[in-house]
Amino acid sequence: METRPRIGAFIGAGLFVFALLLRLVGIGWGMRNDLHDWSYHPDEPIIQLYSQRIEPTQGKFTPGFYNYGTFYLTTLKVASDVVAGYTGGPDPKNPVSDQSLSFYSRVTFAGRLISALAGAGTVLIVFLTLRRWTGLLGGALGALVVAVAPAFVVHSRFQTTDVLATFLLAAGTYAALQTLDADAKRGLRAALFSGLWFGLSAGTKYTGILGLVTLFVAVFASKRPTAVRESLAGLGTAILALVVSTPGVLLDRAKFIEDFRYEMWHTSSGHGDVFTNTPSGFIQHLINLMVGVDPILMLLGIAGLGWAAYKRKPEALAIGAFFLLYYILIGRAEVKFIRYTFPLLIGLAAGVAWAVSQGHERGGRWKGLVALAILGIGGLDFLGGMISTARMTAWMVGEDPRDTAARYLKQSPNEAVGLARDPWFWTVPLWKEAGVPRFVPVDQRRLDMQSSVPPAVLHQGPESFSDFDIRLITEDKPPRIAMTSFEYFDLLRLKGYDGPNEVTKIQAREADEFFTALRKDYDPEFVWGTDYIPIHDLMYVRPQVQVWKRKGG
Repeated sequence: METRPRIGAFIGAGLFVFALLLRLVGIGWGMRNDLHDWSYHPDEPIIQLYSQRIEPTQGKFTPGFYNYGTFYLTTLKVASDVVAGYTGGPDPKNPVSDQSLSFYSRVTFAGRLISALAGAGTVLIVFLTLRRWTGLLGGALGALVVAVAPAFVVHSRFQTTDVLATFLLAAGTYAALQTLDADAKRGLRAALFSGLWFGLSAGTKYTGILGLVTLFVAVFASKRPTAVRESLAGLGTAILALVVSTPGVLLDRAKFIEDFRYEMWHTSSGHGDVFTNTPSGFIQHLINLMVGVDPILMLLGIAGLGWAAYKRKPEALAIGAFFLLYYILIGRAEVKFIRYTFPLLIGLAAGVAWAVSQGHERGGRWKGLVALAILGIGGLDFLGGMISTARMTAWMVGEDPRDTAARYLKQSPNEAVGLARDPWFWTVPLWKEAGVPRFVPVDQRRLDMQSSVPPAVLHQGPESFSDFDIRLITEDKPPRIAMTSFEYFDLLRLKGYDGPNEVTKIQAREADEFFTALRKDYDPEFVWGTDYIPIHDLMYVRPQVQVWKRKGG
């Protein structure tokens, strides 16, 4: 359907530049500043730590951490070496000196740039994939679905694995669909490249290997006598790419198996209290798509993909096979982060592109499909699309509610502030090390806490520390108590929980008792971030922060 390659190239370049610029705005969110030394994203310091165990120049590619593949860690390590070479490295004598902390922050920024480029690259690849069978208009609007998807844009500003894995998955899909109208020679080459990209995606996040389903369906839909050979070639290349990008599969086998099994257990058992008593993954991920993309685009994308598959379009059958398999996989899991839906964006974009192309070709009332896509991309339902992306971008450009609360509390440097939970990324930064990663020993974290201004108070009894200990209110009686939605949202949601998890029962009961006492003895003083979205991995950039003041104080 493509008859104007120059126009297509211009549109593709424009989409990439637009998507990249959009992702660069707000990319400095939550990084080290005058209030806190550590990123507000809890995974970034951990990912960076393990990436430093890789030494490409010394042939060391086993970080000893395999909850996901090693490819992103290796990429980040290369970026950190470039950063060290051009701007200086950490202090070899003091890993928490100002020099070292500044280096970590620069590496975090470099890792975020990788994600931003990967996010914009995903948009370009989706356009190139879709324009071949839905035309310029369908391809452009399908790519814009990915370009402005709020959750995908937000996560494209993080030093994490998810966006790079999605980019590689999209690249594998592009190559897989090239096998449809190829001769035997070109079909084999496309299958090899598809396997390479899917293998690298799996080497970033293991679920990327499922992309091979797209290749298999596409190859057999081509009806070439070499289909089995091409499928095996793609499979072999994918396995090789996975092993090369995550050599711990062979070189650190015991640790790899241990971490891989842990990740399988983790996804099947849950993530603490975050997803306890939430809807089934099949429902929760539909909610995630409505928030993370747009309700109109989700419905139009699913309907369009199903429509094209019903018409036996091989592209839709290939993309739809992965979409369905992956949706079943994450739907059955007990961990339901919004970032797990990113691979589904390829299918949604394809469905929107098909619906748009049909609406454009048929004309008349069918043009309403084009209008629906434009409405969804623009976010004119105010539930997703560009309007939602702009709102979240404004959050990331502005001051984080935790910082705003800290500046307010520091105006009263002698009035102690109680903390309900063990400090981490969620904590209002009354001292610069408040968000220090959990791999730092507890004794060191408690020592750092002594520098808090105003003084931070955790109830410390002879027994082990407990979150939401009512004695913080009844015995310690600090003038103020500060907490964020990360700390209280799920436990308050679980009030009266009577499920099988005894630990959750105790935690929910203690939190209920804590808040009952809090409302009795304290008044709400300030609340920041009242427009937060209670989805865990969107709340990173906009938690709600509450400050309570003791009555009569």
